[in-house]
Amino acid sequence: MIRAILPTALFALFSFTLVSAQDKKDKPKADPKGTPLELSITGKKTKYTLDLGGLTAEEFKKKVDEAVKAGRKPMAAPTVDLNVEIKNTSDKPVQVWITGDPVVLTLNLKGKGAINVNPPLAFTEEFRSPKAVEIAAGKTHVIPVKTLVSGYRSSAHWSFWTEPGEYELIATMKTAMKPAPKGAKEALDGFGTVTLTSAPLKLTVEKK
Repeated sequence: MIRAILPTALFALFSFTLVSAQDKKDKPKADPKGTPLELSITGKKTKYTLDLGGLTAEEFKKKVDEAVKAGRKPMAAPTVDLNVEIKNTSDKPVQVWITGDPVVLTLNLKGKGAINVNPPLAFTEEFRSPKAVEIAAGKTHVIPVKTLVSGYRSSAHWSFWTEPGEYELIATMKTAMKPAPKGAKEALDGFGTVTLTSAPLKLTVEKK
C-alpha cells in the first residue's frame, strides 16, 4: 500500500512544483522588489496574419541579418494593436516617467519563428529629458503599441515573426518613480529608477 501511495504523492508534489514555477514565471515583476508599480501588456487584437512580403522565412531572416550588419533599420516590423499599462498598486498617487531618454520600453518576442535584433543605429546626441505623469492610487496609465519596434527612443529594438504559430510578447520598462521605492537608485528630482517586467501576452500568427 505504501509503495502505491509513494509514487502518487511524489507525482503530485512534482506537478505542484511545476505549476508554482509556471505561475511565478507568468507574473509581472518589479525591481527593486516592493515597487508599487505593475506592468502589463493587453491585446486589443491578439491574432495576426503572417506577411513576409513574398519571401520565405529564411530569405526574410537573411535580409534582417544583412540590415543589422550594415547598421541599417530592417524592413518594417509587424504592426500590432496593443497597450502597455502601468498600474499604481499603492494607496497613494505616484509620479512615473513615461517619456525621455532615461525611459526605455522594450518588447521581446518569443516563439519558434521569433527574431529580436538591435541594429547598431546612430542617434542624435541631445539629451531628451524625462517627463512624468501622476497615476492615482489603483489607477493605470496606458501606452499604445502599434508596432514591434521598441527600445531606446522607440527605435533600437526590432521584433519579427517569420512563421505561423503561437508567440509570447514580454514588455520590460526601465523608468523612474516618485516617491522612490526602497532600494531604488537615485535619479533626478527625488525619483528612483525602477525596472518593470510584464507577464507574457500570448499572440497567434496565422497563414496569409
